[in-house]
Amino acid sequence: MNKRFAYELVVGIIGLIAVLLFGEKGLVAFALLIAHPFIGKKKADEREWQLFYKIGNYTAGASVVAAVIIYELSDVIVNGILIGKNWLGLLVAAVLIAHGISGLLILKYR
Repeated sequence: MNKRFAYELVVGIIGLIAVLLFGEKGLVAFALLIAHPFIGKKKADEREWQLFYKIGNYTAGASVVAAVIIYELSDVIVNGILIGKNWLGLLVAAVLIAHGISGLLILKYR
């Protein structure tokens, strides 16, 4: 499972950088998620399902915080790209990064 969360984290970081550099064209970087189902697939037991729910709750909380930050910075221009115009790509990247980090931390300190 650590491979899956590390992969989400890497794709999220690549997606964030791509959206900040290329704007809407950077959304193509999220096509890397197509390999996600083939990484570390196994049947989860009851204890792992509880950890998945906990990871999901942390991800949801971090996503709300990221959405507020993106909203507050919507008028900022980074590298000629308006944050408010590319909010969806930035939010998807933030969700992937939050899910990857929370998954790695929860599974490490369980």
